[in-house]
Amino acid sequence: MSLSSFQKRLLLQDIELLKPDFHQFTSAYHRSLSTRQLTMTVPEQESITKRSYILYCALNKVVSHLDDLQQVTPFIHYLANNLSFLNVSFEDIDTLCDAFIDTRKSYIHHISTQLHQAWLQATRIFANIVKSYLFAYSNVVSFSAYCPARLSS
Repeated sequence: MSLSSFQKRLLLQDIELLKPDFHQFTSAYHRSLSTRQLTMTVPEQESITKRSYILYCALNKVVSHLDDLQQVTPFIHYLANNLSFLNVSFEDIDTLCDAFIDTRKSYIHHISTQLHQAWLQATRIFANIVKSYLFAYSNVVSFSAYCPARLSS
């Protein structure tokens, strides 16, 4: 599961549109997080504001390489380690991704279906890598486990 080159191109163009206002985007993202049920420690707005350029660079790097999972996975693991210091839970990962999608949609009056699907795919990949790394989660079912379950139904 990776991004297509078309999806990657859409996301990179979208990130470029965000760049001039990324500080405001991170503020809106923080506000969105404050309205959600999270068990993790959410950094203060000031902390996020100080790091908005670093967050932009991280987002750009992840999206730039989501079509090559071997290259980007170690960097996502690094980001996951940072999340673990905030006591992130399994459920928090999805909440963080949902808040990102909602914040991104609020910045575009009409987000195209293709761009929306690309962001959903990108956040799904990111979430699965983080969950796998931090919580030993896998959404892969082995064939030997699938067959007996399928036969008994």
